[in-house]
Amino acid sequence: MDTWSASVARDFAYREGWVYLQSAGAGLAFPGAADAAGQYYRDVALLGCDAQPRWHRPLQGARQRAARLLGVPEEDVEFFRNTSEVINLAANSVAWHRGDEIVVLADDYPCNVLPWSNAEAAGVDIVRVQPTAPSRREQQVLEAITPRTRIVSVSHVHPWTGTMLDLNRLGRACRDVDALLVVDGIQALGAVPVDLSYVDVYGAGVFKWLMSGFGTAVGVFRERAREALTPIFRSYVNPAPSTSFNYAAPNFPGLYVLDATLEYLDGLGWSNIYARVDQLAGEVFTALEGIGVGSITPRDARAGIVALEDVGDSAAVARELQQRKVSASDKAGRLLVSPHFYNTSEDIARFAEALADTLATPR
Repeated sequence: MDTWSASVARDFAYREGWVYLQSAGAGLAFPGAADAAGQYYRDVALLGCDAQPRWHRPLQGARQRAARLLGVPEEDVEFFRNTSEVINLAANSVAWHRGDEIVVLADDYPCNVLPWSNAEAAGVDIVRVQPTAPSRREQQVLEAITPRTRIVSVSHVHPWTGTMLDLNRLGRACRDVDALLVVDGIQALGAVPVDLSYVDVYGAGVFKWLMSGFGTAVGVFRERAREALTPIFRSYVNPAPSTSFNYAAPNFPGLYVLDATLEYLDGLGWSNIYARVDQLAGEVFTALEGIGVGSITPRDARAGIVALEDVGDSAAVARELQQRKVSASDKAGRLLVSPHFYNTSEDIARFAEALADTLATPR
C-alpha cells in the first residue's frame, strides 16, 4: 500500500471486516469532524454571543475553499440547509410569462422536478423529458430546449443510474436561448471535477461525497442568475435591493465541520481524490464483467455511482450483502455501489465475491 493510501486508511476506521460502498448515500466522516463540530459548542459555552468572530472564521474558510473547488468568485457562494432549498429558492424567484417552458427529466430526483410545479399556475409549460436510456439523457434534454425555454433543471449525476451530464454542453445550449441552467450537484461535488462555467444556479448538500453531515449545502448563484431572478425570501441578511439569496444565518456547527473537512481534502489533493474515485468505479465495472453482471451506468458518462442491471430482488440482494458485511444501496429497484477515495481495490474484490455468492444462492 502506498503512503497516500496508508494515510487514508488510518483516517477512516469503518467497521472492522466490513466494506462500505454507500458514499452516494452518506459519506464517512473523517476523524477531525467530531472535534470540529464540538469546537463550535465549546466556543459558545465559553463566550456566548461574544464567540461570533470565532464562528464566522469557518464560514469564510468554507466559502473560500468551496469557491476554489468550483472555480467561481467567493461572492457567488453561500450556504443553505440542503440541495432542495437551493433549487426551491431558484424556482420561486422567477418572474414567469405565459408560454415559458421549463425542461426537466421526468425520472430525476424530486428536488429537480417538484419545485417547478408552482410555475404551472402562471401558464408555464413543464417539459418532462422521459429518457429512453441512460446514455440518451443528455441528448434528450438538448433536444427538448426551444426558444421558449427559460429554465433547464437537472442532476449533474443521476442518483439512480449514475449517469453524468456534460454541464458545459447543456449550459451552452441554454445560453443560445437565454435560459438558465439549474443544477443539483450533490452526487458530483467531491467525487468528480465540477466546472460551473455555464451553470447559473448550483446546489449540493455536503453529507455525501464531501462527508460533512446533514444540514448544510453549498449554493452557488452566478451573476447571470442574480441579474435574472428576484430572491423570494427576504430577511435581515438580504433586504431589498440585495440580489443575495442568503437570507438568514447558516448552520454554523455544520460549517465548522465543512471547513475542517475541506481543509483535510485539500491536503489529500483533489486530483488524487478524483483519480481514486474514477479508478475504483472502473474496477467495479471490470469486477461485474468478471461475474457476468451488467451495469446500467454508461462507462463513458460515469462519476462515482455504478448502478447494476437486473439482479432480481435488489432489496433482498442488498440485505444478503449486508449479511456478508458488504454495505451497498437498494434505490429505485436497483442495486447501487458508490466507492469513495477511502475504499480500496480489495473492497471491490470483496464486493464482487459477495455478490457472486449471493446471486448463486437460491432465494
